[in-house]
Parts: sequence; structure tokens; C-alpha cells
Amino acid sequence: MSLDTTTPTLLATLLQQEQDLQFLTFDSTLALDLGLLLIKNAIHPVVISITLNNQLLFHYAMPGTAPIDAEAVRRKADVVEKFWHSSYYVGQLPTQAAPIAISSLEESHYTGGAFPLIVKGIGVVGSIVASRLTGNSEDHELVVSSLKEFLGMEKEGKNKVE
Repeated sequence: MSLDTTTPTLLATLLQQEQDLQFLTFDSTLALDLGLLLIKNAIHPVVISITLNNQLLFHYAMPGTAPIDAEAVRRKADVVEKFWHSSYYVGQLPTQAAPIAISSLEESHYTGGAFPLIVKGIGVVGSIVASRLTGNSEDHELVVSSLKEFLGMEKEGKNKVE
């Protein structure tokens, strides 16, 4: 899926993704299943991390990644924790929307790839992060497309979330 890069349209799309891609519940078994799906869907080496309530539930560094990629995962996850939105969304915000908060971050903090782990009726409870692909939107798209696939499996009763 190609995202419309016009800022207002892109921001609306990114917010809609956050509304659509929510869980009914989440636990370590689901983190493992989702993490394995992200590995399967990755076409380039990435580092994948899934946290719930500040507890690391899944972490995998594919061959071809480096320690700095794991550091990028942490920084991107910090953006989700601070703003409760995807790192790609935060990176697209005009600086006047949150000038002090955003300007205090290095650009690498808010490039795409960190997505809020949202439980319906509760809110943001963690993050799902992929980091290392070549562009802002590629890491983000890996997470979003994997979430769409994963949540589609839930609706078909193939997962424990229903």
C-alpha cells in the first residue's frame, strides 16, 4: 500500500490506522505470534521488538542487522511511549503542533517503524517496532501490514484474541 504523502491526508490515514489496528486483549503468546509474523513478512533484515506495559515480550535481530539498529528500536519505542502515536505520525507533525517536544528529539527518534500497541477500551499499552528498512514509511508499512494480517486472522478465529 502506498501512503498519500500530503501531510493532512497522511496524518489522517496514520490516525485511522491507529483506530483500526487495536486488540481486544494482548499477552506474551500473542506477542510471540505477531513477532513471528513480522519476521516472516520482512523482506530485508530488521530488528523487531514488542513491549507491553514496559515489559519486553518479543525481540529479534535478524542476521544482517547491527547493535545500532537495536538502539534505533528503543528510540522509536520511546516516541510511542511519549506521544501515544506511531513514530511515523509524530515525524509528520508540523513542528508548531508540539514544538518543544518534537524539537527535543533527534530525527532518528521519530522515523517510521514504531506503532502503538492499543487495547480497545484501555488505550496504548506498549509498542510494536520494526527498524532498519530504507525509508520512513517502509518500517511503518511492515508493522501495519503485519497487524492487518494478524488482526484479520483474529476475526477468522485463528487466534486467541476473540
